[in-house]
Amino acid sequence: MSTPTAPTRIPTAASSTTADLVSRATSTGLALALALSVLLADQVSKRLIQASLRLGESVPAIPGVLRISYTRNDGGAFGVLGGQSGLLLIGSAIAVAFVLWMLLKGPPARATALGCGLILGGAAGNLLDRLIAGNVVDFLDLEFWPLRQWPVFNAADVAIVLGVAVLFLATLRPEAGQRSAASDRGKAES
Repeated sequence: MSTPTAPTRIPTAASSTTADLVSRATSTGLALALALSVLLADQVSKRLIQASLRLGESVPAIPGVLRISYTRNDGGAFGVLGGQSGLLLIGSAIAVAFVLWMLLKGPPARATALGCGLILGGAAGNLLDRLIAGNVVDFLDLEFWPLRQWPVFNAADVAIVLGVAVLFLATLRPEAGQRSAASDRGKAES
């Protein structure tokens, strides 16, 4: 005689467990805390530059590598779409909304939370500048070869690029659970 077994329960969005919700809340909280930290660091660094340098002034920070050059950019990344502030505001708002959607659509992995937090904080920093002044303060000016002619950028731009890189790398590395499930399927088939 066989012993009865409990039915296998397949989790659905409607039957999320407390552990799922904690994981989602923790990941989202991590991303939002990181975004706030990036936003604050970006805004403080920009205000320090504005208080310390005149517009157009440039001083060496690391000779031959990095200059601090106070510029204003009314375009997007690398000056693209200069003078199109309405379009850039809409694009920035869409980017922020998309990243928030990525965070809230389900329990994200730590890498997703990290990438989204960096992008969200950077996008919010540049969006705030555009809303307040109609342009963005840039000040990081690379001067070593081959980046001697690289456009001046800011801390928000660095966070955005790092966040995109983290998300990209996360897509290349399957989660441990997915690898484990795939290997279990392979063993069952052989």
